[in-house]
Amino acid sequence: MIDAVVTWVDGADPAHHAKRLRHQGEAGVHQAATAPTRFAHSGEIRFCVLSLLRFCPFVERIHIVTDDQHPAVLDPILDDPHWRDRIAVVDHRAIYGEHADLLPVFSSRSIETMIHRIPGLAPRFIYLNDDIFVGRPLDESHFFDGDRAVLRGRMQPFPNPLVTRLKRWLKRERPGYKTAQQAAARLTGRTSDYFLTEHQPHPMHRDRLASFYAGDPQALRRQAGHRFRSADQVSPIGLANHLEIEARAVIAPPLDVGYIRPGRPTGTALARTMERLCANGYASFCVQSLDAMSEADRRCVLEGLERHYA
Repeated sequence: MIDAVVTWVDGADPAHHAKRLRHQGEAGVHQAATAPTRFAHSGEIRFCVLSLLRFCPFVERIHIVTDDQHPAVLDPILDDPHWRDRIAVVDHRAIYGEHADLLPVFSSRSIETMIHRIPGLAPRFIYLNDDIFVGRPLDESHFFDGDRAVLRGRMQPFPNPLVTRLKRWLKRERPGYKTAQQAAARLTGRTSDYFLTEHQPHPMHRDRLASFYAGDPQALRRQAGHRFRSADQVSPIGLANHLEIEARAVIAPPLDVGYIRPGRPTGTALARTMERLCANGYASFCVQSLDAMSEADRRCVLEGLERHYA
């Protein structure tokens, strides 16, 4: 049995916006962690869910994790009796449980730390942000070889420790994508290299993170209690990946990962990228910061997603 977990937020919701404003001035919050684009949505979750329903028939249930909100763009899918029982909306309070005093949190890394606590979650699951989509029909073996996770990425050497220390001393270290995966690797005892993965669906085991934090609830609280993304947080995806490596995960090269962001690509190159998606050219596809694209590029992306998924 395999489930899927998707995290989602509507940053334009007045209640959520007001809640963020109350906390984003707190000491130690990096400016990049409060950028509005981190909380914006343009209905991408609809295509994310449709991609799972259409291309991953082995997924039993899709859990949408959110902050006291409801993704209205999913209502037509939820109204369909064929799909209704396969989708569940899960509130942060349900996954934080006895740690609910840490809420509210706005850091995806805080939330991802707790997704293994979703009530009724299958022992094996795949995790996606709402701006990541399955690009073509896949089977279970793309993510799991029996009980072994199939991790798609590469082992990389750690950067020069002198450079890392210098960045910290100069306080220029931002809560970056690579550095958080490096920190996760060190947390599991790796000293020479780490596993670097891209923006794609990630296979996980429910009990890996649960076992890791079982003996140290304070470590769980330190990681999950950051209201906004912080350089002091490890990547929960990276941590899960390195725990999977300890459990003899299969490491495979990335396979047809599509990735676009504002200005990269644009114009005719972007149109060709969307045509490739519609031709099943990508195993997975990430659209980062759709809200920050030019109007023409945004329309091109949405029209492509509509053609491919809806």
